[in-house]
Amino acid sequence: MPESLIMILLWILLYSYLILSSIDFGTSFHYFYGRTVYRQDSTFTLIHDYLSPVSEVINICFVLLFAAVISFSPDIFLGLQTQLAFSGILAVLLILLKGTFFALSELLPKESKVNSICIAGNGITGLFVPAALSISMVVSEGGFDSSGTDGIMVFVGKLLSSTYFWSVMIVTVVSIFYISSMYLTYFAHASRNETLSERMRGQALFWSMPTVLASGFVFVGLEIQNPDHFMNTLNESWMFLLSLICLLFSVMLVFIKRWYRLSFYLVMGQYFFALMGYGVSHLPYIIYPDLRVSASAARFTSGPLFFFAALILSFLAVILVLMIKSSMVRHNSDLRRSNGE
Repeated sequence: MPESLIMILLWILLYSYLILSSIDFGTSFHYFYGRTVYRQDSTFTLIHDYLSPVSEVINICFVLLFAAVISFSPDIFLGLQTQLAFSGILAVLLILLKGTFFALSELLPKESKVNSICIAGNGITGLFVPAALSISMVVSEGGFDSSGTDGIMVFVGKLLSSTYFWSVMIVTVVSIFYISSMYLTYFAHASRNETLSERMRGQALFWSMPTVLASGFVFVGLEIQNPDHFMNTLNESWMFLLSLICLLFSVMLVFIKRWYRLSFYLVMGQYFFALMGYGVSHLPYIIYPDLRVSASAARFTSGPLFFFAALILSFLAVILVLMIKSSMVRHNSDLRRSNGE
């Protein structure tokens, strides 16, 4: 498979999963938080309706699909099998644990304590799945080579002592709260649930500032972990500036309670530009300092054709999935109300 096509597939896959999984995992946590803190089941029924066992299957499929795409580059798979296997296995275990909690929460009586524990487990566990997958992003900066029978322990030790690792973990978890609350503000408003929309609006405004601070912390960690890549990000500073502008305008729209749909599209743009700036500045390296793409693939990925193709295709993929899912949720909610449930 041509490297340029792999780049496009990887980009659409990574960006789409970043947005969609953040919404799904954040929704699980918001439902747990709403039932535990606010104790208003009727207000958060719409969030419960958004939860679906299909999401758990999609999470597994993402890990397998990502592994399949990576397998087209044997150098990556063979040279970093310990690190990639650790990230993938940890993510799969967390996904299975989350799915088990979700299934039990749906099967057990709502009044039972075990049901509450399962709802909490489903909400909290989901926060760590993207964090586990983000380990591959940390590994890509280099400095995590390990071998021998104790290679996995050496690798984990290096991770836990890395400032960049902790910065990525923090921004990943904060982004889950921020993206999901922004989307649920729009989704609840579009579903005419103004009480829930106001709750999520408060969450969205609250998490906007930690998102900025966590993003800045990532640059600090990157400078420590890989100064060369950090300097390259300065050449793509216009993308990170656009990302910040998208954040400011999206938060402004939510603050003045206007155009929630547009505010979420701006959130999508915010993460598109941030991820694109990170990816382009990372080239031609896949894993510092040894594995890299060809010069032609690097030029293609840095060019306008890839930029606009990635922008259009990834946005269409995310919007299409969200439209299908939101229409199904609203249909099920309307059907339940018509039956008097």
